[in-house]
Amino acid sequence: MKFAYAALIGVLALAGCEKAPPAPAPASKDTAMTCLRDNDLACAEANLRGYLKQYPTDSESTAVLAITLTKAGKHRESLPFYDTAVKAGQVTYDLFAFYARSLDATGSLDHAIYYNKKSLQIVASLVDVRGDLARQLVRKGQPAEAVALLKWYDNDLERKGHPPYFTVQIAGIQEAAKAAARP
Repeated sequence: MKFAYAALIGVLALAGCEKAPPAPAPASKDTAMTCLRDNDLACAEANLRGYLKQYPTDSESTAVLAITLTKAGKHRESLPFYDTAVKAGQVTYDLFAFYARSLDATGSLDHAIYYNKKSLQIVASLVDVRGDLARQLVRKGQPAEAVALLKWYDNDLERKGHPPYFTVQIAGIQEAAKAAARP
């Protein structure tokens, strides 16, 4: 009898050890947006990936995933999502600005310049994008174009009664260009 009870207890204990089915992957667009607001990029990425498995043609979510991956430093991984979002007709300044950042990080300088210019066509007052674009133009050997880009914005600010923003960056580019021109 003791053996029967021991066997029964053993069987019951093992019954609880059955492998539970895996938890479903996170797949909520709303949760992803909350995660982004909390700057929890891993949570946002997991939820967006899960959501896009269910709704693969949601180009807005594809764009948000691309930007999330860029913010997480996953530049190469982000590129196909940017391509998909752009081909689907997504046109936003932040999509283009972050796309440019990932393109630059992966060595595609010409394409980065192209998308930073597109971003500025949508919102000309983006100083971070304008500064990035100026640095890219200098790296490409176009310091005069970089200076003109920054001066245009500063002149616009001054016309509106505000102080210039890019004075130091302009001076740095001009000094570097003069130093490079010296024999």
